[in-house]
Formats: sequence, structure tokens, C-alpha cells
Amino acid sequence: MNIAVLIKMVPDTESKLEVNDGALNDQNFKYMVNPYDEFAVEQAVQFKEAEGGKVTLLSLFSEDNSIDTDLRKMLAIGADEIVVLRQQGYRGDKPLANAKVLSDAIKELDVDLVLCGIQGIDYYQAATGTMVAQMLGMPNISGVTSLEYNSGTLKAKRQVEGGLQTVETSTPAVITCQKDMTKVRFPALKDIMMSKRKPFENKSVDSIDSNDALTSESSLPPARDGGEMIEGEDTEEKINKLVEKLKNALNNDPHFMNGLNIFKGMCTQREVASDLGIDFVEPKKVLN
Repeated sequence: MNIAVLIKMVPDTESKLEVNDGALNDQNFKYMVNPYDEFAVEQAVQFKEAEGGKVTLLSLFSEDNSIDTDLRKMLAIGADEIVVLRQQGYRGDKPLANAKVLSDAIKELDVDLVLCGIQGIDYYQAATGTMVAQMLGMPNISGVTSLEYNSGTLKAKRQVEGGLQTVETSTPAVITCQKDMTKVRFPALKDIMMSKRKPFENKSVDSIDSNDALTSESSLPPARDGGEMIEGEDTEEKINKLVEKLKNALNNDPHFMNGLNIFKGMCTQREVASDLGIDFVEPKKVLN
């Protein structure tokens, strides 16, 4: 069973965000493997261990080779080889263009299954995997939380609102993986050392024109106002002042008021009171 796993490199969650004139400055970013893709790698390796075959990792990125160390960690998990598609001017927010490049690369591989994370944690577009499936003419199951393989048939479970859905399809297919799909192993020292000898190919690819919707402007959230210190002669006075401030906030904000369930032992939510079989009291009555 030959499997291709699509790996997206995303900014490390500890990277400092800087925005200059509406443009995100990514010059000092450190990159890591997209967490959703790690589950895809682990699932691919489990299938290989059970069925035999090969796991090929496929990643599209710029010419920056600082990502190589993190990619080799995926080899240590048990993948067999990596192909990094190096593209000048690569952008992570172009799912259509990126899907075209990735699907062309997959066509050169003899694969029975394509796995990837459901989305990247940089732009949360959740589009590339499904687009790749369309371009390859393969069935696609998205947001999979559990996956089984038996004699050319995949049985996938995916969460839907209010329940769980089971979907089956034949291979070849494209599966996008949800988090916690499986437990990602910690590689042993022996596997880490062996990963340094596994094939790691860099392949230059051209940029592709597309009509992707692009990020036109970025901004950071506004700075939070400083907190207010409540002064008082003793703890009781401070508590009384705090309670008064909360009362004023509740009276002045109907949305805040709707979140009040219990006050001084009295139920202020009609639905909750009805479900529990207790008396309901109008919120404004208990506050005033």
C-alpha cells in the first residue's frame, strides 16, 4: 500500500507576529509541521506497518531550507522518503494554486491513498486537500476522526453536528484528517538516527497562476486596556464594591445579563429553572 502524505509547513505558534503597513512580516518566522498533518503521517505509517508498502511525504514550500529538520522528524516517525517542492514566491494562502502543484506531483507517484490534515493552522482554509482530490479524480472524505482499511476499502468516521457519520469508499482516495485521529508516536533515538539516511529530495517547481482569494491586509488585535484596581479599607469593602460593579455591568449590558444563571441562590434563567423544576426569578428583580 503506497501512501502520499501532504505536509504543510506553518509558522511556529511561538513565532512573534509583526504587521507593517497592513502586511505580515514573516522574515523572522520559525516554521513547524502543521499539527493536523502529523496525525496523517502517523496514520499512514500504521497502514504501512499493517499492509506493507511505502509512505512518501510531499511538501510545498519556498527555497528556505530551515524547515528540513522538522520535516526529518516525520521520517523518524516511520515515513520512507520526503519530496520538498521548492517554489519561489510560495504563499500558504493560495489553496487552488498549491493544490495544482501538489496534484501534479502526486500523479508522478504510484499511490493508493493520499492523506493530509483537514486544514493548516495558519489560514484555516480547509480547502487544499479537497481540491487535490477533485484534480486527481479521486473520492474524498474530509474531517476524518477514525480510519480503517480492508482489502481496498476505506471505512472512515467523521464528526457531524449532533453525531458521528461512517463513510466508506474504495481506494485510491484522498482523506483529510482531524486532530486526535490517532496518537502520534514519539520516535526512538534509533529511528531519529536512521531518519538522517532516508531520501530527502528537493525539487524546483514553477509558480502557477490562479484566481485564489488572497489576503489583502493583516492586523493585530487591539491592545487590551489595563485592569482596574478596586480600593477599600478591608476585604469586605472591596467585595461590596466589586459586586456593585458587576450589578451595573449586568444592568447595562443585556447580553451579559443573558449569561446570568444563578444569583444569591435564585435561578435567573427561565429555561434552566423549567428543566430543574425550580422557581424562576427575573434577573432585574434580584439585582435591584
